[in-house]
Amino acid sequence: MIRHYGDHFLHKIFTDAEMEYCGGKADPAIHFAGRWAAKEAFYKALPTSCQRLATWKSIQILAAGENGRPVIEICSDRLRSQVAAEEVSSLLVSISHEKEYCLGFVAVA
Repeated sequence: MIRHYGDHFLHKIFTDAEMEYCGGKADPAIHFAGRWAAKEAFYKALPTSCQRLATWKSIQILAAGENGRPVIEICSDRLRSQVAAEEVSSLLVSISHEKEYCLGFVAVA
């Protein structure tokens, strides 16, 4: 997607902070791919009432802590409020890469 659509794709899907983080890596494409997969997983894991408010940029996935563990940050006030109304207490995300494959997994509790 990056090769085909370039910056248009990146700006449509990722926040500035995500682009800065991934762009600073030796192989940015695998980091973008992992976050894209995790954003898809996030949407699918949400309660239905939250899905209508979720967009690509309503969340960002950044590394946190010294181990670089990915963390989901909700950027949209409307989505954050609806997630709270649904009593979602935690969003867990895992991203794995292996050669040309990546996996994004999200658990909502």
